Amino acid sequence: MKNLYNIKYTLSLALLFLTFSCNDVLVNEDPNGVAIDQLPPEVILPGAFTVPSETFMSSMNDLGNTMVATWSGNAQQVQAPYFVEFQYQLTTDFYDDIWDNLMARTGNLTQIITNDYDDNYDYFKGVSKIYRAFYFQYLVDLYGDIPFTDIHQRGDLLFPEYDDQIDVYVALINDINDAIAQIENTDTSTAVTMGSNDVIMGGNMNKWIKFGNTLKLRILLRMSDAVQANPDLQNIFNSEFASLNNAEFLGMGEDVTINPGYSDEVDRMNPFVETFGYAPGQFGNTANETFSNLRAGPTTYLVEFLNGTTNGVSDSRLQRLYTLRSGQSSIQGNTQGGGDQPSRIGPGLLSSPQQDGYIMTASESLFLQSEAVFKGLLSSGNAKGLFESAIESSFNRLGASPGTYLSSANNVSGIGWDGTADKLEAIITQKWIDLGGTNGIETWIEYTRTGYPSNMPLPDITNRPNRPIRLLYPTSEYTGNSANVSIYNQNVDTAFNSSLFWDVN
Repeated sequence: MKNLYNIKYTLSLALLFLTFSCNDVLVNEDPNGVAIDQLPPEVILPGAFTVPSETFMSSMNDLGNTMVATWSGNAQQVQAPYFVEFQYQLTTDFYDDIWDNLMARTGNLTQIITNDYDDNYDYFKGVSKIYRAFYFQYLVDLYGDIPFTDIHQRGDLLFPEYDDQIDVYVALINDINDAIAQIENTDTSTAVTMGSNDVIMGGNMNKWIKFGNTLKLRILLRMSDAVQANPDLQNIFNSEFASLNNAEFLGMGEDVTINPGYSDEVDRMNPFVETFGYAPGQFGNTANETFSNLRAGPTTYLVEFLNGTTNGVSDSRLQRLYTLRSGQSSIQGNTQGGGDQPSRIGPGLLSSPQQDGYIMTASESLFLQSEAVFKGLLSSGNAKGLFESAIESSFNRLGASPGTYLSSANNVSGIGWDGTADKLEAIITQKWIDLGGTNGIETWIEYTRTGYPSNMPLPDITNRPNRPIRLLYPTSEYTGNSANVSIYNQNVDTAFNSSLFWDVN
């Protein structure tokens, strides 16, 4: 029986009789415990939120930052961090945990969405639809056609068929619309409130609606270039943007974060910190570095972009994103595949083992709004103002002082609004700076969509003339769902020349 779709996450019987602690979601569930369909949403939700975020903050972030010129590492040292990534050795095993984990670990969300409960769990169901859509957009953006209609049916359907990627995008939009309507129109007198079971928003339903609207905005912008050749999709696109003109989005200070009770212990730390920072009990101890702390640092391209070498504008976010290693007098980069040791990840990304994890930042939302207004897709708002608010939000989140950055950068091509002929270039390039480290996978996908930032160098050690644009279906599909995946006839070149539907450029 295929583990990927035979999802029956379970929890110990003790959880039904003991006060639930958010820390419990950081511990592996008891396979001999109660089946998930016997548990109330209050027990399922914290884990359903937490487990997919681990992959998002670690593997997906790692992959994205190495596929664009954000992260480097000394690929020539003994442990050779990122050697495979920088050689572009894409196989069916390359970052296959992204597919395997997201497909499986969103199953609990589907359980909440589809299960019939005696009480009114509209809030739980609505937010589960929004949060599941967040991850399934990434599955489409990384793989193309995926199983969606048939997902998470456990033993009832072991070999799910693949849905067309456009159809999945439309289904995700519909799910978000349904979720927002469910939240807004429920009987508030009977609705079970989420409270502390919501380890993302703390039960703030208005913020969940803003997150849903912002996610829909991102989906629509991703497909914006593709709709012109598809009249039916164009009609959907126009209708959905019309509805967004009266919507609220995530604004300044409204980052979407998760914290189920991270602590300075094995398997309980913030996943980003545990993957790219320090071992438990060693936070900040540079004399006792782990391999994870040594692996990631900035590229030379990024350092020179931020220290003023490339464009004449010094960006103080550099000192928050990265910090010195022993013997360094300034932030140092390395080429992807080079033999130097770049500076380490800095305090703007690594603050403590208990730090919140980022799902979507306010700055990303503001960049999305700026793009939509600039393109005339949203009728309200000022594109330049939103763009500058996004940059300000980025500085604030990283703990950097913007100083005169906005005025200094304004007339500079590529990073400033007035100085950049194609405003989309300034938006995406600033998004690349902002999300590097926090959401690397988004920067790779946005580069594939737009080609910005321009002139990024390829790794020193690759023989490929261009970056990959997608991932290959994983080995688990070829062993467990071969009849449905084999029809795609993928090979290594597929990752470099088989575009996603929205990649029309």
